[in-house]
Amino acid sequence: MSTPEELAAQLDAAIHGLHEIRRLVSDGGRDAFDASQDRTRALALCWVSVGSALKHYAQMTGTPQGVAPLSAPIRFRDRLAHQRLDKLDLNLLWETSVRETPVLLRILGRLHDQLATE
Repeated sequence: MSTPEELAAQLDAAIHGLHEIRRLVSDGGRDAFDASQDRTRALALCWVSVGSALKHYAQMTGTPQGVAPLSAPIRFRDRLAHQRLDKLDLNLLWETSVRETPVLLRILGRLHDQLATE
């Protein structure tokens, strides 16, 4: 079993990635996103990082695959990690970033707070 510190490190990595996603989305909005291939790829890489950290967290806690709320970002990570860069679904990447980032930040913040009390 992993220590609370090891689990917190995975949550910290995911939270950091989500803050980067929020920054990329807010800096210039959709126009900047559509105009910059570097920005779209950075956003995809951030989601891969978030999903990887949550995948490790789930493995470390023994959380079965497919259990919410971790399953969606992990599946998104898997999809992006195995997708050709020129085939990224930009609308899905943008909409997921805008809609899911605030929700995940709240959930992961609660998980992190629970670890701090253990």
